[in-house]
Amino acid sequence: MQKFFGIFVDSAKEFKNLKSVIMAALLVALHTVFAMFLSIQVTDSLRISVSFIANVAAGCLFGPVMGFVCGGIGDIIQFILKPTGPYFPGWTLSAALAGFIYGVFLYKKFPQKAKKATDDTENFSQLEKLYMTAKIVISVCVFVFLMAAPYVTVRDKSSKEIIVTGSAFDIVKHGFTGPGRNSALVGIILIAVSVAMVVFAVFKINAVALMVTVFGCFASALAIYTDKKTTTAGWGFYVAVILIIIYMGICIKNMADKHALDLGFLVRVTLVLTFDTMLVNVLIGTYWVSVMYGKGFAFYFTTRFIKNIIQLPINIILSYYVLGFIKTINDRLR
Repeated sequence: MQKFFGIFVDSAKEFKNLKSVIMAALLVALHTVFAMFLSIQVTDSLRISVSFIANVAAGCLFGPVMGFVCGGIGDIIQFILKPTGPYFPGWTLSAALAGFIYGVFLYKKFPQKAKKATDDTENFSQLEKLYMTAKIVISVCVFVFLMAAPYVTVRDKSSKEIIVTGSAFDIVKHGFTGPGRNSALVGIILIAVSVAMVVFAVFKINAVALMVTVFGCFASALAIYTDKKTTTAGWGFYVAVILIIIYMGICIKNMADKHALDLGFLVRVTLVLTFDTMLVNVLIGTYWVSVMYGKGFAFYFTTRFIKNIIQLPINIILSYYVLGFIKTINDRLR
């Protein structure tokens, strides 16, 4: 317990260190630049951005107290320079709380260089072949399920009569008009992803494969959910998504073996960002949106939840490598 409270004491002392204050100010400026030029305002209530990474760095370098202050100040400056609507203090509180969370769990924590599996050339070569084979088999299975297994059933919104049902191939053949257009588009995306997965496996491309599969998997889930009044997903869709998630896991393990990832720290970052995403972005953020726009919590919850889940794996990977880069810079400056 004493060690835990010591984090707050040490973080508060960072304000007395001129170097820390200057670096924190630079991170706030970086957050503002990212928010202004590297963010997409999807709707009034939904924005995609990577500006969070500056708050992660601030929390990691300076702890929860300064992380809280940096998060709050960064949000206020962002609003002054690029307002996207009326000022709402709830967003400032959320940004500050995110910086606080990063500081509590990541203060002075950095990824450590692990032993590479490539150090044992013979065993790693066998592992690479195993990973490649597993990924190819999974990719082919995804393609087969999409082409042959029950994918979705599309019904008329009023009469509930079945308009089209069958595999993804059947839905695509039906065309891109009417209630089944989103399902057809998702079918095309998933089929393309399954083909790309084979290519990525053969050429041993993991990072890009991970991002493509994350996007394809969760974006398709969002599209199917959006049409839930007319569209019912079949077991083939769920099996395909599960197999894609397994493929993601193999990519991560392959990257860990090849690039000497610190899996313990990766798990820490995953838990911290998942906690922050669920608490700050999904729960508290959805509440702020419902207060601002006068509609119920449930009206915004699902869309915000799926958007954050889609972005979460990318945020985790980005945070891991950025913190690794910061550690490298710190080591060289010493």
